[in-house]
Amino acid sequence: MVRLPKIFAVQICVLGVLTVNLWSQEAPQGFDSQNGLLSQQQFLEAREAFEEIETPAKGLGIHFNEASCAACHRAPGPKLLPGGSGPITEIRAGFLGFNNEFFPAPGGTLITTRAVGGATPEIKALSDKQNVRDRFITLSLFGAGFVEAVADEDLRRIQHKEMSDSNGRIKGVLREVPILEAPGYTGVGRFGWATQHTSLLSFSADAYRNEMGITSPLAPNDNTLLGDPVDDGVADPEDKGKEFGTDVELFAKFVRALPAPPRILPSDKKERKEIEEGFDVFKSIGCAACHLAELVTANEGALLNGRTFRVPKALANKKFHPYGDFLLHDIGTGPTILREGMPLESRGTIRTAALWGLGRGSSTANLFCTTERLAHRRRQFCGTRTPHRRRPTNFDACPSAIEDGC
Repeated sequence: MVRLPKIFAVQICVLGVLTVNLWSQEAPQGFDSQNGLLSQQQFLEAREAFEEIETPAKGLGIHFNEASCAACHRAPGPKLLPGGSGPITEIRAGFLGFNNEFFPAPGGTLITTRAVGGATPEIKALSDKQNVRDRFITLSLFGAGFVEAVADEDLRRIQHKEMSDSNGRIKGVLREVPILEAPGYTGVGRFGWATQHTSLLSFSADAYRNEMGITSPLAPNDNTLLGDPVDDGVADPEDKGKEFGTDVELFAKFVRALPAPPRILPSDKKERKEIEEGFDVFKSIGCAACHLAELVTANEGALLNGRTFRVPKALANKKFHPYGDFLLHDIGTGPTILREGMPLESRGTIRTAALWGLGRGSSTANLFCTTERLAHRRRQFCGTRTPHRRRPTNFDACPSAIEDGC
């Protein structure tokens, strides 16, 4: 076996990285057209399913949150595609025991807010004992196909690099979550505030049942009323077509075909200089450690999601700019609830908010309001104090100027 000098080995590794970056292309961006994954007819069919208003005759649950995907994932503007964020929030609830341990509400943490006919909405039936209640804003789906096409190994490397670069001060939680369409397989979670899914097919089936009460082969059980079974009169699974459900598969296709949010860079030199200076500050105070400016998708043909999804050309080797790492972090202002399936060490954590598209309202524009924004600015400049970390010495001495402008 021939042993190369260490410097040559390093150069080869660097060359390999450069080669990948040279071959990668910018992911399509915008809010008004798809990314090229589907034919126009396929895309229109998928969009129609995404925007369809469900009815009890089709299986709309007795207890639900909204009657269509597009009701929560709204278009970021007139004549633009649906799939963005919106003002509707999801409620999770439970209570704390004597030892501060969290107990979910009967039937699970998810609490629906609407009901068919004269049925009592679950939120109104929730007892005062379930007094831990967290709301989660709807996340944008633009660019999600590229996020799905990032290899699990890349997210693991990001977690390791964050720990290494910060000497262990930053430790994102990485979840290995079940892939519903590949029983027995797990993958690195990235979708949802709790990174509860790695696959858009799993994500779509879960949301169809949770938010609209419509079951499918991947999520065959109806929503309950605080744990009590409720029969909506339509046999389960309600979305029967194709292998995993006609609508579920169309939802996944539509979301995979959405472009990445556009990066709007002004032509004016002064404004561009201000943006560049802002990004320098963004990096210098540590924001970019978790709000990563660029990720690259896997090669064409790579098998992901338990070998059930082959990365197509339209999503392969694409650079995109999410300003997020898709890991869970304890930022000191995370949720109190512990969702089903989450490890105990992830309590109080929340997925890094991907900042792409904020200027057009397609992402988490309403997430950091008043107290949250102030806490975020104090955290970036002055550190944080939480039960999980040693208190930084400069927290209480945080300059009051940091609070201005929040």
